[in-house]
Amino acid sequence: MKKTIYAMALACLGLGASLTAEAQTVRQCATMENLAAQLAADPELAQRLAGIEGQTQEFASRPLARRATAAITIPVVVHVLYNTAAQNISDAQIQSQIDVLNEDFSKTNADISKTPAAFAGLAANVNLQFVLAKRTPTGAATTGIERKSTTKTSWGTNDAMKKASSGGLDAWDASKYLNLWVCNLSGGTLGYAQFPGGPASTDGVVILTSAFGRGGSSSAPFNLGRTGTHEVGHWLNLRHIWGDASCGNDLVADTPTQQTSNYSCPSFPKVTCSNGPNGDMFMNYMDYVDDACMYMFSNGQSTRMNALFATGGARASLVTSNGGTAPGGTTPPPTPTPTTPTYCASKGNNVAYEWIDLVQLGSINRTSGANAGYYDGTALSTTVTAGSSQTISYSAAYASSAYPEYWKVYIDYNQDGDFTDSGELVASRSSSSASTLTSTFTVPATAKTGATRLRIVMSDASATTSCNSYSYGETEDYTVNITGGTARQAGETAEAAGYRLFPNPATDVLNLEIPAAISPSAVSVRVFDVRGAEMKQVTFDGNLLHIGQLARGVYTLRITDGQQVSHQRFIKQ
Repeated sequence: MKKTIYAMALACLGLGASLTAEAQTVRQCATMENLAAQLAADPELAQRLAGIEGQTQEFASRPLARRATAAITIPVVVHVLYNTAAQNISDAQIQSQIDVLNEDFSKTNADISKTPAAFAGLAANVNLQFVLAKRTPTGAATTGIERKSTTKTSWGTNDAMKKASSGGLDAWDASKYLNLWVCNLSGGTLGYAQFPGGPASTDGVVILTSAFGRGGSSSAPFNLGRTGTHEVGHWLNLRHIWGDASCGNDLVADTPTQQTSNYSCPSFPKVTCSNGPNGDMFMNYMDYVDDACMYMFSNGQSTRMNALFATGGARASLVTSNGGTAPGGTTPPPTPTPTTPTYCASKGNNVAYEWIDLVQLGSINRTSGANAGYYDGTALSTTVTAGSSQTISYSAAYASSAYPEYWKVYIDYNQDGDFTDSGELVASRSSSSASTLTSTFTVPATAKTGATRLRIVMSDASATTSCNSYSYGETEDYTVNITGGTARQAGETAEAAGYRLFPNPATDVLNLEIPAAISPSAVSVRVFDVRGAEMKQVTFDGNLLHIGQLARGVYTLRITDGQQVSHQRFIKQ
């Protein structure tokens, strides 16, 4: 049962108090204590949080919610408060923390490979990037770092470091910047954050000097910048993974329920709250393990964070911030990056009796043992041509007796992140033999050019589809590179395709200049917000795009002309 936000905050108070006497080698986060204090001081905060939660759930219910169209860049200002030379951390240490955030929120961290196979399919690229601010709120040039010497030897969690009037440094405009305060926190606290919806004057994240970034004054076991990742996760509306209660609720569907926080580096699997066989997702950034033992966000957590930047989201104003652009020039519209679909999870819960031991298609030729119900083989690929005939081979291995198995092979031909479109189920077989099976299929001439997902599912249940978990069997994913399709590779800009969109930014009307080789009657357009929701109130008349009814923000124009699909970002002022 879901807890109320206020109840979750109060439940955490006892936990924080019980840990104050622990050694510094135990992670302590004061985010929920800070939230409880804010709720007590501001009766209207609970209502604002409820509104944000409602928008989050509505966003998560959209089919395109988990398909980010382009990375969002968040300008960061770092406020350094120091009493000793060691606390006056270097620019290099500050940059290292920015680097860690960029790695962890884009799933490019080197230790992502440590994720257990049971959770590998849930590890997410949140598609957020962070950059030190290049201009101040008043438009002056800046390094994104400000420093202040203080006579205070330590700071509590009452936000005093966020106010010049109490010896700290004031927050920059929270609608345009992520504020990070670095100081010597007392009581063993490594950091704390403010959830969206709180006061703008205190919005941001506070991190202990010795737990900030990599190298320099950072101290093991919190010397890899993961305190920053954890606290920015809170700032982006994530709860502790155990829900701050015994077998609590973190408001995310794909994180296993667990009894309480984990510390140090547990051994996998650690089963609590009847969450076997995989147990706790203790390697998640929102648990309390050491820096070296946390290395993933889940897809559900990513969706929750992404909701903040959608139209109407609590942090949507950061999308159009110019804080990361140096003064003296204009801010160009963001260039879209290729769409990277997030696929649903598929996994067998038990491989004690049978598993996939062979998959062969073109240059993909893999034999294997059991892989805990799921294997991410997307690093392995083969190339196929649109319109060609292909043969895939696959087989099962059995621990003892051979049981009837149901095989389904899918290819996401239109690269839309699912396997439900016509023709994407390319093979469906059943067998109770360990012999190699083969299936022949034809790649559609209309398949989209570029890399896409091949999924093969072997289950003891005939009703098993391309998504969700099932009792016995295994799922394996691979990459298929399609050539010769009718559409160009995803992510090509409209300008590269010969279109011209102006003026940009615009207030009411955008002009779309169509290439001479394209018939205007063949051109159709659709507009999406930054997280993938279509804006159907936009009208297209000849070569004019009427955008007056859109809210201010950044949008993507999708152009289809019968030959190609291209995209261009524009800003509605």
